[in-house]
Amino acid sequence: MTGLDYVEVTEHVGYVPGAVNIGVLRNDDNAVLIDTGLDKDNGRKLLRLLEEQELTLKAIINTHSHADHNGGNNYLTRNTEAQVYAPSIESGIIENPLLEPIYLFHGAYPVRNLHNKFVLAKPSKVTHIIEPGKLELIGLEPEIIALPGHSYNQIGVLLDDVFFCADTVFSNRVIDKYRIPVVQDVTRHLETLNKLEEMTCNLFVPAHTKPIKDIKPLVAKNRATTKAIITDIKELLKEPRSTEEVLSLLGEEYGLDLTVVQQYYLIQMTLMAYLGYLYDSKQVEIKLENNILRWLVLDG
Repeated sequence: MTGLDYVEVTEHVGYVPGAVNIGVLRNDDNAVLIDTGLDKDNGRKLLRLLEEQELTLKAIINTHSHADHNGGNNYLTRNTEAQVYAPSIESGIIENPLLEPIYLFHGAYPVRNLHNKFVLAKPSKVTHIIEPGKLELIGLEPEIIALPGHSYNQIGVLLDDVFFCADTVFSNRVIDKYRIPVVQDVTRHLETLNKLEEMTCNLFVPAHTKPIKDIKPLVAKNRATTKAIITDIKELLKEPRSTEEVLSLLGEEYGLDLTVVQQYYLIQMTLMAYLGYLYDSKQVEIKLENNILRWLVLDG
């Protein structure tokens, strides 16, 4: 027994619920996985589950490059002949996973606190770079849909009116607990939420919450959360503040525990995405004085 459950949705589509919901596309005795979870243990369990289902793994589609979505790749590609499909940019990080902690650490070699499986997956070769549109795999034609925002070039996968929408939305519980969901591009994130809200599917399968038929309330919650963070940052920037000052004050206001180095850098990166959004949309300006960069909201 694997400890994993397989939920059949249609003849060709199912999923494996877990910390990351894993998509399964199947046709005859062949299968494609959508994401692979955090590490080799996830990979091992997924392979056993497919064997129990009498399925041969032919391909992996990675929605994006965060370690909890591709950490099982390495084990699976070493133990099967599965090809890996991923979008550009994300593919570079999947093949060179040190890039994830590098960008968290501002481009420098990352401190040892960022050398762990939660931000540093084992590398795996990406054999196919995918673009939005139809993809032919195991006799099926899943549609790849661009969903950037949470990560630079995140994608979702649609087949049989079931949409695996990756990390576009987070649950009420996650938002209420963590307050600032990770986003790397706020402009694209808001655009993706708009796109998701306009879609109609029989079932939406977000990566980190239960599949749902109507995603609009969850989209509304995620949008409202993003807008509230923007408002709160602008309020703090009525006087010039450095990034570190904004992070400290926002963390205090939201009751965040940033005593873990990894969490500190994840939230700092997300804050930079918000500050970049505000600057590029001409809502704040940059002031450089005494070799310190500070942000200040623009009048009007």
